[in-house]
Amino acid sequence: MLMRVAWIASLLIFGAWAQLNGAGKALALQGRLVDVFEANKDAIVRVKAAYKGQEKEGSTNVLLRVGTGFFVSKEGHVLVSASRAAGADRVWIEFQGKAYATEAIGHDRLTNISVLKVIDLPESFSIIPIDTSVGHPPLGSIVISISSPLDFQPSPSMGMVTGIDKRLGTKFFPTDYIRTSIPVDGGRGGCPILDINGRFIGMTVAAIPELDSSYCLPADALARVRDDLVFSGKVLHGWLGFEVGELLDTEREHPVYFSKVVEDGPAAQAGLEKGDWLVSIGGRTITQAADVAGAVFFTRPDQFTPVKVLRDEESIEVSIKTATRPEASIEIAPTEVSQVDAVEAEAEANTAVE
Repeated sequence: MLMRVAWIASLLIFGAWAQLNGAGKALALQGRLVDVFEANKDAIVRVKAAYKGQEKEGSTNVLLRVGTGFFVSKEGHVLVSASRAAGADRVWIEFQGKAYATEAIGHDRLTNISVLKVIDLPESFSIIPIDTSVGHPPLGSIVISISSPLDFQPSPSMGMVTGIDKRLGTKFFPTDYIRTSIPVDGGRGGCPILDINGRFIGMTVAAIPELDSSYCLPADALARVRDDLVFSGKVLHGWLGFEVGELLDTEREHPVYFSKVVEDGPAAQAGLEKGDWLVSIGGRTITQAADVAGAVFFTRPDQFTPVKVLRDEESIEVSIKTATRPEASIEIAPTEVSQVDAVEAEAEANTAVE
Protein backbone atom coordinates (compact mmCIF):
# COMPACT_ATOMS: atom_id res chain seq x y z
CA MET A 1 0.00 0.00 0.00
CA LEU A 2 2.78 2.40 0.95
CA MET A 3 4.60 1.59 -2.30
CA ARG A 4 1.43 2.36 -4.27
CA VAL A 5 1.03 5.71 -2.47
CA ALA A 6 4.68 6.55 -3.13
CA TRP A 7 4.28 5.58 -6.81
CA ILE A 8 1.20 7.81 -7.19
CA ALA A 9 2.97 10.66 -5.43
CA SER A 10 5.93 10.31 -7.77
CA LEU A 11 3.63 10.49 -10.79
CA LEU A 12 1.98 13.64 -9.44
CA ILE A 13 5.33 15.29 -8.76
CA PHE A 14 6.62 14.33 -12.22
CA GLY A 15 3.43 15.65 -13.84
CA ALA A 16 3.71 18.94 -11.97
CA TRP A 17 7.39 19.24 -12.91
CA ALA A 18 6.58 18.53 -16.57
CA GLN A 19 3.88 21.21 -16.58
CA LEU A 20 6.21 23.76 -14.99
CA ASN A 21 9.01 22.79 -17.36
CA GLY A 22 6.67 23.10 -20.36
CA ALA A 23 5.40 26.45 -19.14
CA GLY A 24 8.98 27.59 -18.65
CA LYS A 25 9.89 26.67 -22.23
CA ALA A 26 6.84 28.47 -23.57
CA LEU A 27 7.75 31.59 -21.59
CA ALA A 28 11.32 31.36 -22.82
CA LEU A 29 10.11 31.19 -26.44
CA GLN A 30 7.78 34.11 -25.84
CA GLY A 31 10.67 36.07 -24.37
CA ARG A 32 12.84 35.40 -27.40
CA LEU A 33 10.10 36.56 -29.79
CA VAL A 34 9.60 39.74 -27.77
CA ASP A 35 13.35 40.39 -27.73
CA VAL A 36 13.65 39.94 -31.50
CA PHE A 37 10.76 42.31 -32.11
CA GLU A 38 12.07 44.97 -29.73
CA ALA A 39 15.57 44.79 -31.23
CA ASN A 40 14.37 45.27 -34.82
CA LYS A 41 11.12 47.27 -34.76
CA ASP A 42 12.91 50.60 -35.21
CA ALA A 43 14.25 49.46 -38.59
CA ILE A 44 10.78 48.93 -40.06
CA VAL A 45 9.08 51.51 -42.30
CA ARG A 46 5.83 51.76 -44.24
CA VAL A 47 6.37 52.35 -47.96
CA LYS A 48 3.94 54.35 -50.08
CA ALA A 49 4.24 54.76 -53.84
CA ALA A 50 2.06 56.95 -56.05
CA TYR A 51 1.44 56.08 -59.71
CA LYS A 52 -0.37 58.37 -62.14
CA GLY A 53 -3.38 56.76 -63.76
CA GLN A 54 -5.53 57.78 -66.69
CA GLU A 55 -7.05 61.23 -66.92
CA LYS A 56 -10.80 61.33 -66.52
CA GLU A 57 -12.99 64.42 -66.73
CA GLY A 58 -10.05 66.80 -66.35
CA SER A 59 -8.49 65.05 -63.36
CA THR A 60 -5.80 62.39 -63.09
CA ASN A 61 -6.38 59.25 -61.09
CA VAL A 62 -3.57 58.34 -58.71
CA LEU A 63 -2.92 54.74 -57.73
CA LEU A 64 -1.38 54.29 -54.28
CA ARG A 65 0.55 51.13 -53.43
CA VAL A 66 1.51 50.36 -49.85
CA GLY A 67 4.09 47.94 -48.48
CA THR A 68 6.73 47.41 -45.84
CA GLY A 69 10.45 48.15 -45.98
CA PHE A 70 13.41 48.20 -43.62
CA PHE A 71 16.64 50.13 -43.11
CA VAL A 72 19.83 48.24 -44.01
CA SER A 73 22.42 51.01 -43.61
CA LYS A 74 23.08 54.05 -41.43
CA GLU A 75 23.25 56.07 -44.66
CA GLY A 76 19.50 55.54 -45.01
CA HIS A 77 19.25 52.73 -47.55
CA VAL A 78 15.89 50.94 -47.37
CA LEU A 79 14.94 47.65 -49.00
CA VAL A 80 11.41 47.45 -50.44
CA SER A 81 9.54 45.40 -53.05
CA ALA A 82 10.08 46.48 -56.66
CA SER A 83 6.37 45.84 -57.21
CA ARG A 84 5.79 48.73 -54.81
CA ALA A 85 8.50 51.13 -55.98
CA ALA A 86 9.59 50.46 -59.57
CA GLY A 87 8.08 52.93 -62.04
CA ALA A 88 6.37 55.03 -59.37
CA ASP A 89 6.08 58.78 -59.80
CA ARG A 90 6.80 59.33 -56.11
CA VAL A 91 7.85 57.04 -53.27
CA TRP A 92 8.08 57.94 -49.61
CA ILE A 93 8.30 56.13 -46.30
CA GLU A 94 6.53 56.60 -43.01
CA PHE A 95 8.57 56.04 -39.88
CA GLN A 96 7.26 56.52 -36.35
CA GLY A 97 4.33 58.57 -37.62
CA LYS A 98 6.32 60.92 -39.87
CA ALA A 99 6.72 60.91 -43.67
CA TYR A 100 10.17 61.01 -45.30
CA ALA A 101 11.00 61.60 -48.97
CA THR A 102 13.19 59.05 -50.77
CA GLU A 103 15.17 58.70 -53.94
CA ALA A 104 15.32 55.48 -55.94
CA ILE A 105 18.76 53.90 -56.02
CA GLY A 106 17.79 50.97 -58.22
CA HIS A 107 15.27 48.23 -58.95
CA ASP A 108 15.78 44.57 -59.81
CA ARG A 109 12.90 43.27 -61.89
CA LEU A 110 13.90 39.64 -61.57
CA THR A 111 13.88 39.28 -57.77
CA ASN A 112 11.33 42.03 -57.00
CA ILE A 113 13.81 44.06 -54.93
CA SER A 114 14.26 47.85 -54.85
CA VAL A 115 16.70 49.99 -52.89
CA LEU A 116 15.60 53.46 -51.78
CA LYS A 117 17.59 56.11 -49.93
CA VAL A 118 15.91 58.41 -47.44
CA ILE A 119 16.84 62.02 -48.20
CA ASP A 120 16.48 63.58 -44.73
CA LEU A 121 17.13 60.86 -42.18
CA PRO A 122 15.21 60.41 -38.93
CA GLU A 123 17.13 61.37 -35.80
CA SER A 124 17.24 57.79 -34.62
CA PHE A 125 16.60 54.45 -36.31
CA SER A 126 18.11 50.98 -36.33
CA ILE A 127 19.20 48.74 -39.19
CA ILE A 128 18.80 45.06 -39.94
CA PRO A 129 22.20 43.63 -40.93
CA ILE A 130 22.32 41.02 -43.69
CA ASP A 131 24.70 38.19 -42.79
CA THR A 132 25.45 36.09 -45.87
CA SER A 133 26.88 33.27 -43.74
CA VAL A 134 23.42 32.42 -42.40
CA GLY A 135 22.30 29.33 -44.28
CA HIS A 136 18.78 28.17 -45.07
CA PRO A 137 16.88 27.36 -41.86
CA PRO A 138 15.65 23.78 -41.34
CA LEU A 139 12.02 23.03 -42.19
CA GLY A 140 9.85 23.57 -39.12
CA SER A 141 12.03 26.40 -37.78
CA ILE A 142 10.14 29.15 -36.00
CA VAL A 143 10.47 32.54 -37.70
CA ILE A 144 9.14 36.02 -37.05
CA SER A 145 8.25 38.81 -39.46
CA ILE A 146 8.00 42.50 -38.57
CA SER A 147 5.83 44.60 -40.85
CA SER A 148 3.64 47.70 -41.04
CA PRO A 149 0.19 46.28 -41.86
CA LEU A 150 -2.53 48.70 -43.00
CA ASP A 151 -2.01 51.89 -40.96
CA PHE A 152 -0.72 50.15 -37.83
CA GLN A 153 2.65 50.56 -36.20
CA PRO A 154 5.30 47.84 -36.77
CA SER A 155 3.80 44.53 -35.72
CA PRO A 156 5.24 41.01 -35.28
CA SER A 157 3.89 37.80 -36.77
CA MET A 158 5.10 34.30 -35.97
CA GLY A 159 5.24 31.37 -38.35
CA MET A 160 7.51 28.58 -39.47
CA VAL A 161 9.64 27.58 -42.42
CA THR A 162 7.57 25.24 -44.57
CA GLY A 163 9.81 24.71 -47.59
CA ILE A 164 12.92 25.60 -49.58
CA ASP A 165 11.69 25.75 -53.17
CA LYS A 166 13.40 26.15 -56.52
CA ARG A 167 10.20 26.14 -58.56
CA LEU A 168 6.41 26.21 -58.39
CA GLY A 169 4.86 24.05 -61.07
CA THR A 170 6.53 25.04 -64.33
CA LYS A 171 7.75 28.37 -62.94
CA PHE A 172 11.44 28.30 -62.03
CA PHE A 173 12.62 30.80 -59.42
CA PRO A 174 15.83 32.81 -60.00
CA THR A 175 17.32 31.14 -56.89
CA ASP A 176 16.15 29.17 -53.87
CA TYR A 177 13.10 30.73 -52.20
CA ILE A 178 12.26 30.14 -48.54
CA ARG A 179 8.57 29.36 -48.04
CA THR A 180 7.03 30.36 -44.71
CA SER A 181 3.55 30.20 -43.19
CA ILE A 182 3.50 33.99 -42.73
CA PRO A 183 0.97 35.84 -44.95
CA VAL A 184 1.97 39.20 -46.45
CA ASP A 185 -1.28 40.85 -47.47
CA GLY A 186 -2.49 44.18 -46.08
CA GLY A 187 0.73 46.10 -46.76
CA ARG A 188 3.08 43.52 -45.26
CA GLY A 189 4.89 42.62 -48.49
CA GLY A 190 8.62 43.39 -48.37
CA CYS A 191 8.96 42.71 -44.65
CA PRO A 192 12.04 41.04 -43.13
CA ILE A 193 11.97 37.48 -41.79
CA LEU A 194 14.14 36.60 -38.77
CA ASP A 195 14.72 33.47 -36.71
CA ILE A 196 14.17 33.30 -32.94
CA ASN A 197 17.83 34.21 -32.38
CA GLY A 198 17.30 37.45 -34.26
CA ARG A 199 19.28 36.43 -37.33
CA PHE A 200 18.00 37.79 -40.63
CA ILE A 201 16.71 34.96 -42.84
CA GLY A 202 15.30 36.81 -45.84
CA MET A 203 12.88 39.37 -47.27
CA THR A 204 9.37 38.54 -48.48
CA VAL A 205 9.01 38.92 -52.24
CA ALA A 206 5.81 37.06 -53.14
CA ALA A 207 2.53 35.92 -51.58
CA ILE A 208 1.14 32.41 -51.99
CA PRO A 209 -2.61 33.06 -51.80
CA GLU A 210 -3.74 29.42 -51.78
CA LEU A 211 -1.69 28.73 -48.66
CA ASP A 212 -2.09 32.13 -46.99
CA SER A 213 1.70 32.21 -46.81
CA SER A 214 4.65 33.72 -48.65
CA TYR A 215 8.08 33.34 -50.21
CA CYS A 216 11.17 35.22 -49.11
CA LEU A 217 14.48 35.80 -50.85
CA PRO A 218 17.32 34.34 -48.73
CA ALA A 219 19.98 36.53 -47.15
CA ASP A 220 22.84 35.59 -49.49
CA ALA A 221 20.79 36.25 -52.62
CA LEU A 222 19.40 39.48 -51.20
CA ALA A 223 22.90 40.72 -50.36
CA ARG A 224 24.00 40.06 -53.93
CA VAL A 225 21.09 42.15 -55.26
CA ARG A 226 21.51 44.92 -52.66
CA ASP A 227 25.23 45.35 -53.35
CA ASP A 228 24.73 45.67 -57.11
CA LEU A 229 21.89 48.16 -56.71
CA VAL A 230 23.76 50.32 -54.19
CA PHE A 231 27.02 50.42 -56.15
CA SER A 232 25.77 50.53 -59.75
CA GLY A 233 22.01 51.19 -59.62
CA LYS A 234 21.10 47.92 -61.32
CA VAL A 235 21.73 44.20 -61.13
CA LEU A 236 23.55 42.60 -64.02
CA HIS A 237 22.49 38.96 -64.04
CA GLY A 238 24.84 36.42 -65.54
CA TRP A 239 24.14 34.49 -68.75
CA LEU A 240 26.04 31.41 -69.87
CA GLY A 241 24.24 30.74 -73.15
CA PHE A 242 22.72 27.30 -72.91
CA GLU A 243 19.49 25.45 -72.28
CA VAL A 244 19.21 22.30 -70.22
CA GLY A 245 17.06 19.20 -70.07
CA GLU A 246 16.65 16.68 -67.27
CA LEU A 247 16.40 12.93 -67.75
CA LEU A 248 13.82 11.67 -65.28
CA ASP A 249 13.46 8.14 -63.88
CA THR A 250 17.18 7.51 -64.14
CA GLU A 251 19.88 6.35 -61.75
CA ARG A 252 22.38 8.85 -63.13
CA GLU A 253 23.98 10.96 -60.42
CA HIS A 254 23.89 13.98 -62.74
CA PRO A 255 20.77 13.71 -64.96
CA VAL A 256 20.89 17.30 -66.32
CA TYR A 257 22.31 17.80 -69.79
CA PHE A 258 22.74 20.59 -72.34
CA SER A 259 19.76 20.42 -74.71
CA LYS A 260 21.06 23.46 -76.57
CA VAL A 261 24.26 25.47 -76.57
CA VAL A 262 23.78 28.92 -78.08
CA GLU A 263 26.06 29.51 -81.04
CA ASP A 264 28.85 31.98 -80.20
CA GLY A 265 27.52 32.19 -76.62
CA PRO A 266 29.81 32.00 -73.56
CA ALA A 267 29.34 28.22 -73.11
CA ALA A 268 30.04 27.50 -76.79
CA GLN A 269 33.14 29.67 -76.75
CA ALA A 270 34.42 27.68 -73.76
CA GLY A 271 34.01 24.42 -75.70
CA LEU A 272 30.83 23.03 -74.16
CA GLU A 273 28.58 20.98 -76.43
CA LYS A 274 25.00 19.85 -76.73
CA GLY A 275 24.61 16.55 -74.88
CA ASP A 276 27.22 17.26 -72.19
CA TRP A 277 26.03 16.19 -68.72
CA LEU A 278 26.13 19.09 -66.28
CA VAL A 279 27.90 18.41 -62.96
CA SER A 280 28.41 21.84 -61.35
CA ILE A 281 28.38 25.60 -61.96
CA GLY A 282 30.57 27.82 -59.85
CA GLY A 283 31.13 25.00 -57.39
CA ARG A 284 27.39 24.40 -56.91
CA THR A 285 26.41 20.81 -57.64
CA ILE A 286 23.64 20.26 -60.19
CA THR A 287 21.37 17.27 -59.48
CA GLN A 288 18.17 18.55 -61.12
CA ALA A 289 17.23 21.16 -63.69
CA ALA A 290 15.89 23.46 -60.99
CA ASP A 291 19.43 23.76 -59.54
CA VAL A 292 20.70 25.53 -62.65
CA ALA A 293 18.92 28.87 -62.17
CA GLY A 294 20.17 29.19 -58.59
CA ALA A 295 23.75 28.45 -59.60
CA VAL A 296 23.65 30.93 -62.49
CA PHE A 297 22.11 33.55 -60.17
CA PHE A 298 25.37 33.91 -58.26
CA THR A 299 27.52 34.34 -61.37
CA ARG A 300 28.55 37.84 -62.38
CA PRO A 301 29.01 39.28 -65.88
CA ASP A 302 32.59 39.64 -67.14
CA GLN A 303 33.84 37.24 -64.49
CA PHE A 304 34.97 33.67 -65.09
CA THR A 305 32.80 30.85 -63.77
CA PRO A 306 34.05 27.25 -63.50
CA VAL A 307 31.67 24.72 -65.07
CA LYS A 308 32.17 20.96 -64.80
CA VAL A 309 30.54 18.49 -67.22
CA LEU A 310 30.74 14.84 -68.21
CA ARG A 311 31.29 13.95 -71.87
CA ASP A 312 31.43 10.26 -72.73
CA GLU A 313 31.82 9.71 -68.97
CA GLU A 314 34.99 11.82 -68.99
CA SER A 315 35.08 14.74 -66.55
CA ILE A 316 35.76 18.11 -68.19
CA GLU A 317 36.06 21.44 -66.40
CA VAL A 318 36.09 24.74 -68.27
CA SER A 319 36.12 28.38 -67.25
CA ILE A 320 33.35 30.42 -68.86
CA LYS A 321 33.46 34.19 -69.14
CA THR A 322 29.91 35.05 -68.07
CA ALA A 323 27.94 37.48 -70.23
CA THR A 324 25.08 39.79 -69.20
CA ARG A 325 21.60 38.30 -69.24
CA PRO A 326 19.44 39.85 -72.01
CA GLU A 327 17.19 42.48 -70.46
CA ALA A 328 14.27 41.51 -72.68
CA SER A 329 13.81 38.31 -70.68
CA ILE A 330 13.48 40.05 -67.31
CA GLU A 331 10.18 41.22 -65.88
CA ILE A 332 9.10 42.47 -62.45
CA ALA A 333 8.47 39.49 -60.23
CA PRO A 334 4.80 39.02 -59.32
CA THR A 335 3.59 39.88 -55.84
CA GLU A 336 1.69 36.59 -55.91
CA VAL A 337 2.66 33.18 -57.18
CA SER A 338 0.01 30.55 -57.77
CA GLN A 339 -0.13 27.00 -58.99
CA VAL A 340 -3.41 26.94 -60.85
CA ASP A 341 -3.03 23.70 -62.77
CA ALA A 342 -1.45 20.42 -61.79
CA VAL A 343 1.76 19.62 -63.62
CA GLU A 344 2.10 16.07 -64.92
CA ALA A 345 5.52 14.42 -64.83
CA GLU A 346 7.09 13.64 -68.20
CA ALA A 347 9.87 11.31 -69.20
CA GLU A 348 11.98 14.29 -70.12
CA ALA A 349 11.58 17.89 -68.89
CA ASN A 350 13.24 20.90 -70.52
CA THR A 351 13.73 24.43 -69.27
CA ALA A 352 15.57 27.38 -70.77
CA VAL A 353 18.25 29.09 -68.71
CA GLU A 354 19.14 32.61 -69.75
